[in-house]
Amino acid sequence: MSPLVYLLAKRLGLTPRHGVSVRRDVRVPAEDGAVMLTDVYMPKGLARAPTVLIRSPYGRRPFGFSMGWPFASQGYVTVIQSCRGTAGSEGEFDPHHHEKSDGLAAVEWVKAQPFFDGTIVTYGPSYLGYNQWAIAAAAGPEVKAMSMQLTLSDFSQMNYAGGSLQLHGVLSWTFIVHSLESTLGRLRLGAYMGLRLATISQRSIRKLPIAALDEEVTGRRKKFWRDWMEHCSADDPWWQSMSFEGTIPEIRRPCSFVSGWHDVFTPWSLRDFEALQKAGAPVRIQIGPWRHQDAGAEHAGIHDALDLLAEHVRGQPSARSAPVELYVMQADQWRRFDSWPPRETERRVLHLQPDGGLAPQAPVESGPVTYRYDPADPTPSVGGPALPKVPHTVDNRALEARSDVLCFTTGVLEQDLDVIGVPAAELHVQSSAPSADFFVRLCDVDEGGVSRNVCDFLQRVALPPGGGPQRVRVELWPTAYRFARGHRVRVQVSSGAFPRWARNLGTGESLPAGTTMRAAQQSVHFGSTHPSVLSLPVCPDTAGA
Repeated sequence: MSPLVYLLAKRLGLTPRHGVSVRRDVRVPAEDGAVMLTDVYMPKGLARAPTVLIRSPYGRRPFGFSMGWPFASQGYVTVIQSCRGTAGSEGEFDPHHHEKSDGLAAVEWVKAQPFFDGTIVTYGPSYLGYNQWAIAAAAGPEVKAMSMQLTLSDFSQMNYAGGSLQLHGVLSWTFIVHSLESTLGRLRLGAYMGLRLATISQRSIRKLPIAALDEEVTGRRKKFWRDWMEHCSADDPWWQSMSFEGTIPEIRRPCSFVSGWHDVFTPWSLRDFEALQKAGAPVRIQIGPWRHQDAGAEHAGIHDALDLLAEHVRGQPSARSAPVELYVMQADQWRRFDSWPPRETERRVLHLQPDGGLAPQAPVESGPVTYRYDPADPTPSVGGPALPKVPHTVDNRALEARSDVLCFTTGVLEQDLDVIGVPAAELHVQSSAPSADFFVRLCDVDEGGVSRNVCDFLQRVALPPGGGPQRVRVELWPTAYRFARGHRVRVQVSSGAFPRWARNLGTGESLPAGTTMRAAQQSVHFGSTHPSVLSLPVCPDTAGA
């Protein structure tokens, strides 16, 4: 056994069972004849074995080290294919468009190989996980199971989350894909990531219109960016052929998810899990304190996949004892449940108070609290889930000192409070603009007054000027978090989180094409007639607030 195989396996906590041989740049035809370059990692001493299929738009070599060698060392043929138009594969990379047909062609190629023993299991995170969704409903019985990490079945839902645009994440991904097209770009991207430098400057991301930001950050027009700007809504029919959310009820094979509370895909990963569980598929999920590209999530993903393979391919008992395994942040413990959201939780409603309080009782009738949102000086995004590796949980006190951020805080907690599920806010609001964004963030305030973000979300709504208060529901990022005794719960309300979300320009112009900015007066109402509340999913054994 080579030292490389041994070291790679040991890094992931594995005991190597086989040496590994590699066939590189195998030419695999797609349905239309375009050649997809593919690497095959073979466990030495096995002529036939179960196959792990991985399809990537980010090159093959990095995943060979992190996935090909480890899986093959455990006795699985590992096939890693570059998506169309990437890393030497023929054709043009047009994200999401060809993954179903090209993925199914890869399955057919594997079935025709001498090493094929009748079993394929798909694997991979992020876009590699989306590639699994693309073939999930149409792949034949030879695909026995799917192992997905940090991913989702429909990218449009994430891109246009809350009716806005998750600008920084979508633009960062565009820059990454562009950089991978050339050797110089790959070197530059590696340097940025290694030194943890910002790939997109604040000066660039502030430019308008948004539709032209591809040229600003890459130096050229990108077809897929322009398509996304032309079809800038998750409800646009253009996305239908690239969304696989609707195929979930057709899937019956075992599926296993690994996600992270700070990952950019988590709300949609959980929606996919819920839909699979409702459809009766044997599905499970593990969510840890991870963000995108975390080593912890990578480690968990490999071990989860090997457990899935052992159970459903080799007939061995699983190490997993429940369909849902959640890490409760700040409690430093794993908890197990039968479903998501957990049936064990109950809803705790806290009313926003005009004096900045947050309490179970509704306040007496009062006037609204008003603040000014100016897109020329937008409320900044501070922490939270992000595609680049930036701090996700941070001190929010500087943000909360801004005049365009409202804060509502409970008294001191008399006992621990475990929040597990999807917190939600229902606000009664008005705006002087034709549309407005409302960003709601849940925070944990410690004994020293430091406020740290737990979860959040933004919702864009149409609010006709001059109309009465309207009810807006904002479902926050899912979480499992313990607010410790002696701490306080805080909720922020503002009208932006830039550049994580695109600015609402306040003029009613289209999101991609808008160039004119206008400040808006936003109002939050209170009381029994127009209550604004925070709803928390609380475990009953820690329900003191």
